[in-house]
Amino acid sequence: MGKKKSKDKIVFDQNKIKFYYGIPHCHSSYSTGRGTPSELYEYATKCGLDYLFITDHNDFLNNKSSKDSSSTKWQSLNSICNKFKKSHDDFLPMVGFECRTESFGDFNVINSKNFFTGTIKDLRLLTLWMLNNPTAFISINHPHKNIMDIPYDPIFNNIITSIEVCNGNPSAKITYHDKYFFQLLDCGWKLSAINGQDNHRINFDQSDNLTVYIGNELSHEALTDAFRMHRTYSTESRFLRLYFTINNSFMGESIVISNKKLKFSIFAEDVKYRIKDIEIITNGGKLIKSINNINLNSIKYLYEHIPSENESWYVIKVYQSDGKIAITSPIFIYHYNINTEETL
Repeated sequence: MGKKKSKDKIVFDQNKIKFYYGIPHCHSSYSTGRGTPSELYEYATKCGLDYLFITDHNDFLNNKSSKDSSSTKWQSLNSICNKFKKSHDDFLPMVGFECRTESFGDFNVINSKNFFTGTIKDLRLLTLWMLNNPTAFISINHPHKNIMDIPYDPIFNNIITSIEVCNGNPSAKITYHDKYFFQLLDCGWKLSAINGQDNHRINFDQSDNLTVYIGNELSHEALTDAFRMHRTYSTESRFLRLYFTINNSFMGESIVISNKKLKFSIFAEDVKYRIKDIEIITNGGKLIKSINNINLNSIKYLYEHIPSENESWYVIKVYQSDGKIAITSPIFIYHYNINTEETL
């Protein structure tokens, strides 16, 4: 499925969806990883990935890429990415960098024109920097309890799109962070669920912990739109196709309701690993519906739900054979006469 060259605004058609599997967090020898950027991109294609974000640590990127080079590692990384992109129609190489905040943990900045060094001490300065990099977006890496100290800000939420609900790979510890995902959603953040292997070795073949973006094409514009509009899910199977709608609104969208029934439509399909259980989760991590003992490779499940006033988001969690887990991004709910349209 080749990349499309499109500069126009992305218009997502949910009747023509495609699934793109990749890794949004890894490191090369330009910082703390092994393997050159070229080797990482090349191996990702051999592993059948659709995209790869190389996100080296920012404090390394001002150094020269080699003793004899006049280019910095940042310049070299972008040059390698652009060359690789031109010669590979069915793969999307992406560039980002990982940075540390003083109080909230680590972020990945993706698809920016430039980078910065040092630790972020003031999120307002990061917001201003990002406004000068309008093509860029931010994801939260391997969050811990300190992420809950981050103050909600609607402007910053337009910049920070995603959170790792799972981080790691077989050569390192795999950790799950969905409780922080749910807690941030409770605080009003609109975030996508992603899965970051955080590779420091060339071992993309050892795990199927991937992030899937749902779009109509493989392109920088479509990927960025999917992350910003929350059409991603975390999976541990490269074969899982998963999405859901509420009242025909697609995963990632916001809908306004007035205490009427919500009509869920959940689709899950995997040719290799059976779908065992499906959960619908809302505020506080509350389970509002569990569909158990499915044991099918494909299911479309319809469910009607009368929402409570304290329910402002819904996420689908899927359990598969071999202990595999998937988590979708949310659909966001606004109750008419409770939340104003200005909050949308």
